[in-house]
Amino acid sequence: MDGHAKRRRLVGLRARIVVMFSLAGLTLTAVLSLLTYHLARQFLVDQREGLVTRQAFVNARLANDALTVEEVDPSRLLAQLPQEPGSRVLIRVEGTWYASTVGGGPGSLPESVRQAVESGAASRQRVTIGGVTQVVVGTPLTPSGTLYFESFSMRELEDTLRALATALLVASLVTTALGALGGWHASRLVLSPLQYVSRASSHIASGALDTRLRADGDRDLEPLVESFNSMADALQGRIEREARFSSDVSHELRTPLTALATAVQVLRSREEDVPPRTRAAIDVLENQISYFERLVLDLLEISRYDAGANTLSLEPVDLESFVRDTVGAVDCAPVRVACVPRGPLLIDKRRVERMLVNLIENARVHAGGLRSVTIDSGSDYVEIALIDEGAGIRETERLVIFERFWRGSGTRHSGSRGTGLGLALVAEHARLHGGTVRVEPNLPNGSVFILRLPARDDA
Repeated sequence: MDGHAKRRRLVGLRARIVVMFSLAGLTLTAVLSLLTYHLARQFLVDQREGLVTRQAFVNARLANDALTVEEVDPSRLLAQLPQEPGSRVLIRVEGTWYASTVGGGPGSLPESVRQAVESGAASRQRVTIGGVTQVVVGTPLTPSGTLYFESFSMRELEDTLRALATALLVASLVTTALGALGGWHASRLVLSPLQYVSRASSHIASGALDTRLRADGDRDLEPLVESFNSMADALQGRIEREARFSSDVSHELRTPLTALATAVQVLRSREEDVPPRTRAAIDVLENQISYFERLVLDLLEISRYDAGANTLSLEPVDLESFVRDTVGAVDCAPVRVACVPRGPLLIDKRRVERMLVNLIENARVHAGGLRSVTIDSGSDYVEIALIDEGAGIRETERLVIFERFWRGSGTRHSGSRGTGLGLALVAEHARLHGGTVRVEPNLPNGSVFILRLPARDDA
């Protein structure tokens, strides 16, 4: 059962439909062709045998009359008889054999036909002589001991039957091809609703949660459309509820976190009046509050993306100076920045800064810091590559590193703490700009995070 299911997976549904239509067309035409050939062959052979039998009896009657009325030379008689091409006449008169063609002696006659005629009865038999099918007709004549035999070639009929078989074979192949073409067309009609479902699913997966299917009056598709739309409604409702919940929780947490941060600042202002153990507790509390503040801010930003409430605020920026200032403000260690000169670009300054900061922080925490930053550009794009000095990222992890709350194996073992939303926000900011972000290996060690944005020149 598993092998059968595996074979079905290897062959697509469209291919199976085409094969089924082709086999159906081939089977039908093969059956009809065999039946047609059998009936036609039977009819033509019977007709041919009847015709040559009548012709042989006519010639035998002429020979009998000539031999009865007057004495004639049998050889001359055979030459006077009407004969079709390929036929041959043998006659025995008073024990002597005469033939209309050279080499056609009595030894070529079927023994059963010869014995039947010698016993006084007419006989007919289809035989193969020298690779050619022939019909041999024999009958006794009135003069005592006179026998008449005539053989007729079936070569012309065999050629006709071969041409018929070839025509039927070609018709079968053409019909099979037409069946395959019909199967391909039918598969398009059958699979087109599935293609609509696939496109709708892709739109929903890309964030267009209001995508729905239409039955367009097709009763057969209505159950599928209704079930798909019901599933999409439920999915959209659940995602919207989760987004509202995250947003509401994040908003509600901001007030107590602000109060806690204020209280910690008050304690920090009186740090000299508290014992060392209390100061250590204040440090821990301050770090935890700072972590929760970043988490709440990231959750609020993510929830705005989920709700579709984020828009770009574009302004002209000198990208080289902007990147240098951002890297210098975040990374204390000197980082080399290489750039291809280009004029001001229109970008959302806050979001691009947030992307750079998150990527720099990620390199500082998990990869030992940045090594260099390069800025490259083309006619319609600009790429910012941030190269770190870490141990690199596994290929399987590079595929999921920009997902929400994902933490790599190195992060889990090192104990470093983050919100799990920094790189996910980088991907969302880049997507809002119409760009992308990806990570590639930087051999022999390290990784390269490449931020690609559309080049909107300041007109």
